[in-house]
Amino acid sequence: MKKNAWYLYIPLLASILVLSSFIQHERIKGNGDVKQEDRQAGKFKDIGTSGEFKVYITQGNTHTIKVEAESNLLPYIETKIDGDELEVRVKKGYEIKGTKPINIYVTMQEINELAASGAGGFYSRSKLKTDELELAVSGAADADLDVDAREVKVSVSGAANVKLKGSASEADYAVSGKADIAAFDLQSNDVKVGISGSANASVNAQKKLEIGVSGMGNVKYKGNPSVSQSVSGMGKVSKEG
Repeated sequence: MKKNAWYLYIPLLASILVLSSFIQHERIKGNGDVKQEDRQAGKFKDIGTSGEFKVYITQGNTHTIKVEAESNLLPYIETKIDGDELEVRVKKGYEIKGTKPINIYVTMQEINELAASGAGGFYSRSKLKTDELELAVSGAADADLDVDAREVKVSVSGAANVKLKGSASEADYAVSGKADIAAFDLQSNDVKVGISGSANASVNAQKKLEIGVSGMGNVKYKGNPSVSQSVSGMGKVSKEG
């Protein structure tokens, strides 16, 4: 009997787990009343988000953070600076559902790394000038950026979409899943692009283009670069214009 006594605790354990799950994920729905709130901002070079946050970036001489969301959701949206990174996230233990977009407006001097997961994204309100920009977008997130950089590194996965314009000496794109990169308007000298799954990329290369495609992905390119390519599966490479 003692061997089987642990079965008696299963209903109790199940109840505890269900209650714990409920407590850890209290859902807050937006009330439709949109407000703006200025947040304390230290110095930061990177931004990381998780959730439905649309981050609008202006490059300037100061550091500012403004959150625009429904008034009852504002207390549950955290903007925390950890080292050089601004972290934007939902307060632990809560799940928020806005009936209006949740917008984060930031001003920053230097821009190095941007990472978004979920259904949010990054949008430039001015040209972003930097030596090296690393952009990682996953899930249903997206990005629309105007860039002036020596090097741009982009990783896109899931169903994410990225649109880029401006200029970069070097560009490196990694695209997977059903993601898409539209970078015809980002003029670059040397470009590397790797595609897997059913992802797509359109790129602009002036001097050198290295392409790797697996699965059903497609790469379109502009310019007259020297091209080296490796294609497996049903993927395609084509020149535009």
